[in-house]
Amino acid sequence: MIRVGVIGHIKSGDEQSKYAKIQELADDPPSYLILTAADRGFQFDGGDWWVEDEASLRQFFAEARWDVEWQSTDEDQPGN
Repeated sequence: MIRVGVIGHIKSGDEQSKYAKIQELADDPPSYLILTAADRGFQFDGGDWWVEDEASLRQFFAEARWDVEWQSTDEDQPGN
């Protein structure tokens, strides 16, 4: 599952061992900005890509062969 707005660690595929974050842009329908970096703060050795819609986002992940371990958020914790 692709998580928007959550930092993930790329476990395999292109950009392996970097961090990724997907930002939803306020288009109609939404487009997405895909950010990568060598560090969780997204300060070093990074890149970015834009895709036009959710289907293109899924295709990007498939073509890059990304297996991402997403961080938990407070919303994922029991009782929230």
